[in-house]
Amino acid sequence: RRLVVGDDSLEVAATLNSIGLVLYKMKKYSLALDVFIKSLRIRRNQLGHKHRDVAIILYNIGAVYLESGDDDEAFKTFQETLRVERTVLGSDSPDVATTLQHMGQIQQQRGHLKEALGYFEESLAIRYRISESDDDSIKIARILNHIGNIFLQLRETTKMMKMFTKALRIYRRMGRPDSELVVQGFNCYFMPLCRPQAAATA
Repeated sequence: RRLVVGDDSLEVAATLNSIGLVLYKMKKYSLALDVFIKSLRIRRNQLGHKHRDVAIILYNIGAVYLESGDDDEAFKTFQETLRVERTVLGSDSPDVATTLQHMGQIQQQRGHLKEALGYFEESLAIRYRISESDDDSIKIARILNHIGNIFLQLRETTKMMKMFTKALRIYRRMGRPDSELVVQGFNCYFMPLCRPQAAATA
């Protein structure tokens, strides 16, 4: 394939991203990171630094760092992802909301609760503005649950109960079990990390 289209083609970059996703799912994070970085280099060379496909691969790199336990590199990469996403997608993109949520997750893991709260609240505000489906409602409930757990850690009981109550109402309205509301000092919800899609190259 490289002989046909060239080593620095966007088609090769897309293929590398797909390979990286497979390696990621296999938990071969070091290999996935190498492949994603090669894809990033090609996309930056071909598309510049401010393009949705660049944001996608940056996000995937951040996801690998996060899953491999390198919170510092994950946070820095998500910061860069966020800058590109806001430039090319606008502030009310679901991609922006998800990146903010991961940044909040990292800060919560670090014990930086006030900073984590800010990221989760910004993500929540976006989700409220763009919510159109049941899936969006569940995402809102999970962020509310995250925020409730932060208030639990901060010993702000009234705010904690408000967040948990809002989340529980959504879960029940969606027909989800009450067990989806998790009350503990820290809770990490599963969110799909890597993004397989690529925007049009035009």
